[in-house]
Amino acid sequence: MTDITIHEGDEFTAIFHGGPFDGTTDTRTATSDALDDEVTVFADIEGLQTAFTYKSTGSRQVLDQISVDYTFAPDESDPVDDLQDRGDRSGEFDRE
Repeated sequence: MTDITIHEGDEFTAIFHGGPFDGTTDTRTATSDALDDEVTVFADIEGLQTAFTYKSTGSRQVLDQISVDYTFAPDESDPVDDLQDRGDRSGEFDRE
């Protein structure tokens, strides 16, 4: 990490690489006087709340804008079946 000064309440841009959020960005608010080494992003997968962990791989500051690159950490995320391995699950959770 570089010497970037951030304070609790400051905003920064998270840039996600890999995993289900690849290529997306998110404006986040610092919860302390340091950038997060990792973040957890949640998504609904087949109706279940699923956690995906991303680890910081670098940061930069241009004028007053701070950006942090986060790379997907599949070993630390909730497991998700590959789309081709999911099969037909219609009715699997049906209740009468």
